[in-house]
Amino acid sequence: MILAVLFANSEGNILVEQSVYIVYTVLGDVSVYVVGKDGYDELALAEVIFVITSAVKDVCGKLPTERLFLDKYRRICLTLDEIIWKGYLENTDKDRIRRLVRLKLPTEF
Repeated sequence: MILAVLFANSEGNILVEQSVYIVYTVLGDVSVYVVGKDGYDELALAEVIFVITSAVKDVCGKLPTERLFLDKYRRICLTLDEIIWKGYLENTDKDRIRRLVRLKLPTEF
């Protein structure tokens, strides 16, 4: 699975191209794209994108603007690292993700 976060304006959607699935959504000023194939079909990716958008909203405290996203970038990356590890979905439980992020030393983010 590949994760890309871009700044743009567009509507949420699911694209399928030769067994490659792309799910994307807009969260404030930030577009979130999740790409997968084989075991990561559109339903699995929809769950991943839901977890990611929920986590980003939790970190930012509201829908992120571009400025807020950049200000919270380190913490967002740390949160995404707890959700996706080496291209595989690892955690979907919001409380567990929050606990794991808190276990990191403050100097790490």
